[in-house]
Parts: sequence; structure tokens; C-alpha cells
Amino acid sequence: MRFISNTIIIGLLLLFSNSVFAQSLKFGHVDIQDVTTVMPEFKQMQTDLEAEYSKLESQLATMQEDLKKMQEDYMATAQTLSAQAKATQEKDLMERSQKVQAFYRSSQQNLSQKQQEMQAPLMQKLMDAVTMVGKEGGFIYIFEANSGATVFHSDQSVDVTPLVKKKLGIN
Repeated sequence: MRFISNTIIIGLLLLFSNSVFAQSLKFGHVDIQDVTTVMPEFKQMQTDLEAEYSKLESQLATMQEDLKKMQEDYMATAQTLSAQAKATQEKDLMERSQKVQAFYRSSQQNLSQKQQEMQAPLMQKLMDAVTMVGKEGGFIYIFEANSGATVFHSDQSVDVTPLVKKKLGIN
């Protein structure tokens, strides 16, 4: 009889602890892209990057125009040039063309680096807000809604996107 009562007590404890444990698990999801695109810092980052892109594009266009003019001048005078002058101008054209290509590559790298540098504090601010919402709401996990890693999504998962926006002061 004592064995049966101990078994019943242990069974009840396990049942009770499982139901309490299951009720306390709270999962959420957030649409990072939705939040990010309405953050003022994101809009400022886009404006700054567009300005930088326009500046570099203008410089590249000027360099390309100069190269084109050099090529046209060479083509117009090539028949009358000595072999040495012709070789010198061809070398200059090649060097100018390489400079244009190098400028283009470095511009792409600089833009990418600048974007990463500007995104870092924005993403940190967003992650801090998600963390605060998670702690305040008692969430075990908050998943990124559009990550593509979610195989199953239950209605029991709470969309915390509005809470994160509120935490960031975004309506």
C-alpha cells in the first residue's frame, strides 16, 4: 500500500510539474525586417548611403569621361604618331583604364564596409529591444519570423513585433 501511495504521489508530482512547466514556456517571433525598415536610424542610413553612392558614381562617371576622351584623342591622332609616342599613349590609356577599374572595385568595397559599419549600431539597438521584450514578457525564445528556419509555426507563438516597435518608440 505504501508503494502505491508513493507511486501516486510521484505520478501527481510529475503530472503537476509537467503542466506547470508547459504553461510557463513562452515563445515569440518578431519580423526584424518590418521593424528595421521603420526605424529612423535605418532611414538615415539609407539616405547617407545613397548620398555616398551618388558621390562615388559621379567621380566614376568623370573618370570614365576622361578615359573616353583620351581614347578618342588617341584614335584621332594614332595615324600621325611615331611608334614611341603611340606606345606611350597606349600605355597611358591602359593605366587610366586600370585606375577606373580599381576605383570601381574599391568604391564597391567601401560602400559595403560603410553599410556594415552603419548597420552595426542599428542592429544592436534592435537586438537590445528584442532582448528587453523577451525578458519583460517572460519568453523562452524569440525567433526571427522570416528567417526561413521555422518548420512549424503555432498560434501559441506570440508576435512580439509590435512590442519591439513600442520599445524602440516606433508606432
